[in-house]
Amino acid sequence: MIGMILKNMRLTAGLSQKELGKRLNLADTTISSYERENSQPDFDIILKISKICGYEILFKDKENNLISTDELSKEKDY
Repeated sequence: MIGMILKNMRLTAGLSQKELGKRLNLADTTISSYERENSQPDFDIILKISKICGYEILFKDKENNLISTDELSKEKDY
């Protein structure tokens, strides 16, 4: 499922696998492998892909408040 999401983000941003790979300093075959779910990117790569493609990842805390990854990165004691 994550592969399909990553592919949709990339396509919506108008990027080829080669272009996205270049921005991430990864081979286009690595991007392809993520999208086909033959390998899994670590969370840092997922965050970078979302940022490059113009998306923001949101989380819900235990009170169901939405928290963005930008807000999480500002907190030092997590």
